[in-house]
Amino acid sequence: MRKNRDKNLKALIITLIILSVMSVLSPEENSLISGALNTATRGLFQVAASATASADSATPQELREQVDRLKSENAKLRQQLADYIDVKNENARLQKFMEIKKDNPSYHFEPANVIKRDANDDFYSFTLDIGTSRGVGVNNPVISENGLLGWVCQADAATCKVKTVLSPDTKTGAQDKQSGDNGIINGSASLCDQNLTALTKLAENHKVKKGDMIVTSGTGGVYPGGLLIGEVVRVEFNSYDASRSAVVRPYEDIRYVSTAAVITDFDTKGRVAADEKK
Repeated sequence: MRKNRDKNLKALIITLIILSVMSVLSPEENSLISGALNTATRGLFQVAASATASADSATPQELREQVDRLKSENAKLRQQLADYIDVKNENARLQKFMEIKKDNPSYHFEPANVIKRDANDDFYSFTLDIGTSRGVGVNNPVISENGLLGWVCQADAATCKVKTVLSPDTKTGAQDKQSGDNGIINGSASLCDQNLTALTKLAENHKVKKGDMIVTSGTGGVYPGGLLIGEVVRVEFNSYDASRSAVVRPYEDIRYVSTAAVITDFDTKGRVAADEKK
């Protein structure tokens, strides 16, 4: 009876070894993760060799201890894999910011994380974990790797609050990349819950159409020109006041964004506004 039980435990421990290794190794992973996992799995193979060599003489208690050690090693492997994926995603995000920086050498970025959302704000404002000690100031543009998110409306030494492009408080000069038409990005209560905003103040003879790309115009000196905002999903005409506008879907889903970057400086910052006062 005891012999059969020992054999069952032996089979269990070898099965756990195989499953532990197979659960984390993949031929598609690059050398970086393979190196990290090889280090972590060395202990598993040592345990396996020991278990195989001593299985005939090991007691059930000893085999149970080996199983517990295998479970611990497996947990470590999974954590290392999770850490690797986090680092890989962060590197991909920073690479996109570097590409923006390469195209716009005058931009000064401060990467940040969303640490809080205002439950009383219907327009998805959020708080970042950087502030004036990192050079952040009111009116600084806030972006993700995919486009404009909004602007800094409050800042203290350690944090800053961001109003998004979904908010009616946001009034950003914008341009249709295809047609050249200019307008103002202005959020709306009727659109924000769908992650939509509006391009308002369009000229009567505008040529904006569905699918066009909307970017910042750079007028006013608050935002640099050419920042991606979103895509036109439809064009509207208000018969009540004869106004023309377009509904725009931001390239980033602002309702769920968790990371961002603040542009603290750029070469045309304040220049247009200062020129207009002359």
